[in-house]
Formats: sequence, structure tokens, C-alpha cells
Amino acid sequence: MLRVLHEFADPTVLGPLADELAAIREEPGCASAEAYASLVAGEDFSAATMLWESEAAYDTFWGRALAGDYPTLAGLVTGDHLGDPQEDPTATEFYRQERFVVRGGRWVPEDADESARRIFWPAAGPVRIIIQYAVERSDAMYAAIDTEVAETRREQGCLEYAWLENIDLPGHLLLLELWGDQVVYDRHDALRAATADFRGPTLRTPTDPQRGPVSREFYRHQDFRHHYDRWLPVDPSAYAQAVFWPAR
Repeated sequence: MLRVLHEFADPTVLGPLADELAAIREEPGCASAEAYASLVAGEDFSAATMLWESEAAYDTFWGRALAGDYPTLAGLVTGDHLGDPQEDPTATEFYRQERFVVRGGRWVPEDADESARRIFWPAAGPVRIIIQYAVERSDAMYAAIDTEVAETRREQGCLEYAWLENIDLPGHLLLLELWGDQVVYDRHDALRAATADFRGPTLRTPTDPQRGPVSREFYRHQDFRHHYDRWLPVDPSAYAQAVFWPAR
């Protein structure tokens, strides 16, 4: 599965974008397509997430988007909706989906056989976390999220920490985290464990989602920009000329 994440700061597009995402969910190979808005009052931070069964399915869809089938999404992520494609406030990330669960106090890939591992690969670069699930709604729960966001953003090495809610489905939440590297994320995780009693319960009681995935995903951050009708890594040193790499 190919995970796609778009982050943007233009709330005026959420209405037409929601209509397009509803149509995108019917596209061949699309497993999920949702739009979210920040739960922090006064914060113009929004996101769109998609899951595709394969890169080929996404490529076919994106060709149609550029041809005019989905003008809001295409304009948003290329910058054309601003009248200047060079001014692009939308951040885009692609990953080969990897779902995680907690085992023995650690986050591990859902299908990992830890007993068979002989090599422990180093984690490199910023840590991206994407969590989607549904909860029972309450004013107290939303208040707890406000406090959690404010406190977490104060932690050293926190580049992004945002709770968002599906614009169509209240109670369907998206958590986006970005940490400077594995060391600072480990420190954050240890701090959360050490202060759990002080912080108290999150009040986020899981419930069955009406639509979309329930997943917890960890990645090494991969940022892309749209150029020459292709998605290229923002970091030019990440370009590959000799090998056509699949999503990782």
C-alpha cells in the first residue's frame, strides 16, 4: 500500500476538496481518501491522507487529476490554485505503508518477526508518525488534546505535533508528529511514560470507525515537491538517476 500525506494551510479549499476525495474513494485502487482540519482553535492547518493499493494505481489517478478530473487537489498540491506554481505551501509525503503495534514496550512493525532479526538498522533523519482512528467525542477529551498539543510542542526536537479531525466524520482523528531524529523521539516517548500519572488519562476512548483505516505508522521523513509533472524529493541529493526505486 502507498501512503500519501498532504499538509496545507488554506482552509478555504476544504469544502471542494471533500467533494473530490469522495469521488477519489471510488477510483480503482484507492483504499482511503480523507480530509482533516486542526483541532487547535484559530490554527489554519489541514491535511489530506490517501492510501493506494499500488504505485501504478496512484499514477493512473494522478494523471487524471492533472488532466482536470480533480482540479482542487491538483491545484492545491502543485501550487496552481495560488496563481503561482512556485509558491507552494503544501507539503507532500509518500511512503510504503508500514503499520505498527506495541510489543514489549516498543513500537514494532505489525507483521515483524523480531525473533528472526539479526541486523538492527539505524534510524536516520526526522521521524514521521501518522496515526488514524476513531474515538468517542466529549468536551473533556477535546480539552485534553489542546493541553497535550501545547505541552508536546514545547519539547526539544518536536518539529510538528498536530491533532486533526475528519471534516466529514466527527470523532475520526488524525495525529501527525514529526521529530528531529530517533534520539529526540525516544526521549519524548520516555518522557510520556514517566509523566503518565501526572498528565492523567487522555479520555480518548476508541470506537469503531465509520470509514477509513485504523493505523499507527512510523517512517523516516520523505518530503516531495511536484515538478515537471513528477514528484521529486525536496532534497536534490535524494534523486536517483541510475536506479528506479519503488516506494519504501
